[in-house]
Formats: sequence, structure tokens, C-alpha cells
Amino acid sequence: MTVPTSNVKFSNIQTEFGGANPIGLGEYRRTGSYVSNNTTSAYGTIPTTLSNIPAGVFRGITKVVPGSQTFTSSGTFTVPNGYTTITIEVWGGGGAGGAGSAGGDSSVSGTGLTTMTAYGGSAGAQGTNTVPGAGGVGGTAINGTTSNITGGTGTTGGGGANGTTGSIAGGTGGAAAVISGAQGGSGTAPGAGGGGGFFQSAGMPMCGCCGYTRYAGGGGAGGYSKSIITTDITPGTTLSVTVGTGGVGTSGQQYGGNGGDGRVIITYA
Repeated sequence: MTVPTSNVKFSNIQTEFGGANPIGLGEYRRTGSYVSNNTTSAYGTIPTTLSNIPAGVFRGITKVVPGSQTFTSSGTFTVPNGYTTITIEVWGGGGAGGAGSAGGDSSVSGTGLTTMTAYGGSAGAQGTNTVPGAGGVGGTAINGTTSNITGGTGTTGGGGANGTTGSIAGGTGGAAAVISGAQGGSGTAPGAGGGGGFFQSAGMPMCGCCGYTRYAGGGGAGGYSKSIITTDITPGTTLSVTVGTGGVGTSGQQYGGNGGDGRVIITYA
């Protein structure tokens, strides 16, 4: 619900913010039992003391209801009025296996927030006739207030790295191919790397040619960044959210799997 924008009664404020009869308007001071310090009004400043609080200052205010928003693609987020805590989690995209592309970078930016970035994981390398391809390295992360975790490295000549676990489980790395010429498995969101493919040649005995096996490396996982914010961002601020996509495997003898897409989750209370 929302407090009306005209003819505001004490009961309207009580309905929105809670409380019991008899109503004491001083209960609804900012930083008190019912109204958080981050509650703002277009009709003046809500006092923090028990002095006379004008009912009209509450016009049009909605009490924040705890919730979250998950971004699987880029978008925007409006910081709610009256929040106490905002938690922002950012996962970069996972790299592809087998010389595909790196995962995309994910970020959150806006006034009052130092831009958080979780970089995508690198792709795994192609193997040679005698040496398996190296796994892609994990993406780094910057500017989280509580966590900045580098994603795991893909397996040499094998599977992709798992994504980092935050409020949800990290994605599962793609499995290495087990059939010659088949694509490695794809990593899942958030942020897991794709598996490496392999190619096996039987050789040509009549010509004295030996067979060979080429194993590609798995993709690295995207980085992970986390911030917990209490007062730094003004309610109503629009945050820009970028979600990196997973790396794409290339075609060929050691066809690697795709990396898992990144993700952003913003939780508020």
C-alpha cells in the first residue's frame, strides 16, 4: 500500500508502517521503531525526534517490503525508499572450452556506488598432438565490500570450472567431450566454464603414420563480487546492471562447450 497524497490521517500512516492504538505520531519518527533512516519524502524531511511530526510529510510514501530482483540480462534497478540493507551480488560469464571466446563481464554502477565488476573467465586452450590444452583461468572481481572472488580455472584437457556459490549455487562446469569430434558440455549459469572437446586420429599404418589424440582445456569460471550497503545510496537512485554472457565454443576438431551466463542479484530489506 501507499500513504495517500492528500487528506492524510494518522490511521493511514499506521496502516502503512505498522503500530497499535492509541496512535502516537512520534512513533513514526525517522530511525524509530517503524520508519527507517533511509525513508525520504517529496514533502519535507521526516524528523528524527519525538517533536510534532506533520502527517503531511508522509504523503505518497510506501514502506519498503523485503524482496529481491534477479537479472539474467542487462537492465536497471531503482533503489527503494526506506531500505535498511541492500545486498548486490555479481557473477561474470564463464569462458568456453577449447579455444572459444571468454565470458562477458558483469557490473553494477550508479551514484553512491563504486562500480562493482565481475570479469568473465577465459576460454580453454586447444591441445596439440602430445600436450592437452590448458584450462582457462577464472575471471577476477573488484569493488565488492564483502567479497571479491576469482573464478576457478578450467581443467587441463578436461571440464570447465564451476561457478562461485553466493546466495545461490554457482553453475556447474561443462563436462569434457568423451566422443571424438563431439562438443564439450556447456557450463550453466551463473558463471561456469564450458568443457573441452577432443579429437582422436586413428593414423595410417600403411604409411607409417601414428594416430594422435588432442584434448582441449575447459573454460574458466567468471569472477564473483558482493557488496552490502546500508546508507550510501539515495533512495530513488537508478543503478545500471550489465550481465555478461557465457563464452561461445568454436567449431573444429576440439569443439569446446559454451560457458554459463553471468548473473546479478539485488536483495533489499
